Amino acid sequence: MRLRPFPFPYRAALAICSDIDGCDHPTFLAVHRYLNDSRRGLGLPVADSFFGLGQEPSQIAYFLPDGRTPGPDAHLIIQGLQGGLIDSLHSWGDFNFTSPEPQVLRPLAARLVEDLHRQGLSVKIWLNHGDPCNRQNLQARLQPVYGGDDPSSPYYTADLLKALGLKYYWWSELVSWPLSNGRPWTSPGSWLRPGLNALKNTVKILLGQRQKVKTTAQIRELCQPVTLRDGLPVMAFTRHLRGLKEPTSRHTLRYTLGQPVLEELLAQEGYLLLYTHLGLPRPAPGEELFPSADRAALNLLAQHYHKGRIWVAPTVNVLTHWLVTRHLNWTVNQEGERLIIHLKSLQDPTTGPRPPALEELAGLCFYVPPRVEVILRLGELETVPRVFGPDHTGERVVGLEPPPPPDLGVLTESP
Repeated sequence: MRLRPFPFPYRAALAICSDIDGCDHPTFLAVHRYLNDSRRGLGLPVADSFFGLGQEPSQIAYFLPDGRTPGPDAHLIIQGLQGGLIDSLHSWGDFNFTSPEPQVLRPLAARLVEDLHRQGLSVKIWLNHGDPCNRQNLQARLQPVYGGDDPSSPYYTADLLKALGLKYYWWSELVSWPLSNGRPWTSPGSWLRPGLNALKNTVKILLGQRQKVKTTAQIRELCQPVTLRDGLPVMAFTRHLRGLKEPTSRHTLRYTLGQPVLEELLAQEGYLLLYTHLGLPRPAPGEELFPSADRAALNLLAQHYHKGRIWVAPTVNVLTHWLVTRHLNWTVNQEGERLIIHLKSLQDPTTGPRPPALEELAGLCFYVPPRVEVILRLGELETVPRVFGPDHTGERVVGLEPPPPPDLGVLTESP
């Protein structure tokens, strides 16, 4: 018996992890109607992000420019968080070109956390945003000026993140290949990467740039535990960018999500969190939202998803499943005619050992012997898993259904 790395019947996992830069309300609705709604579009379970404070006119953000008053998009953000259509905070605000004033930043962050807490909401994902002026960002290898988690910095606000429910953050790292793959690294590029990275690290050290050294785990693992400078343990994750420098947008999906990318993802049976900006560029009147080449890339992804090859899910679901499959402590024993799988504890790097929450187990699957009754036991709770049958390996699979897709009620609004 062994744990299956992905929900049945999928062989790889992908999340479109979009930064909300430049996105206005009508564009948000139009993009997600096309991506998420199976009646009007592709039926892909995709979530998005939000700003605490925006900069551009009509940019989706929780607060008005005063940093105190909830703006016209606050309701959309609340509904999106409640239904799973939004799962990430793109930092406290958009401070490109001009750093936030510390005396404004902290009250802004505290009000946002308080408002969300009052609604019974948490946000598990933080996405570092923008240029070096965004001093509110959390530590990043190539951006020593980020001070959001540095207690000695006037921009320190990370003490509010625990109350926000933060567990994962994008630490500004990008790679151009799938991560945490289930197959051996057999392609020439895969085994060359660690060696080339070691050579680059040696050069950086010789040049006195030790802070820029990139570990092997940073180029080969989707997610890894880190401790922020104020001592808060979190999981840092890496995103995918193929063949482009910024800006990435829904008009560059033909490159970042094209056939070669998806073929490599399937071949490696890996994870991929796509770095993009679905709200960019802001569409002109009458302009096509997704050009034909980018629609073709999305259509191919949708085919892989609906045919059970690539699991597409919100970023938080993909990260949670990765965490559970990597850190679940389980045992198995025979009780009469039944095979009992004991889900004993989750060896969570951010909390220490703890019982897994039921919602964290969504999509959990096991390869089991044929013709035997299987029971999943979590504490005193017993669950009869679904018998899915054989997958592409020919082995029998039992397990739990994947998490449900985001609720699309907010998309019924008229722009």
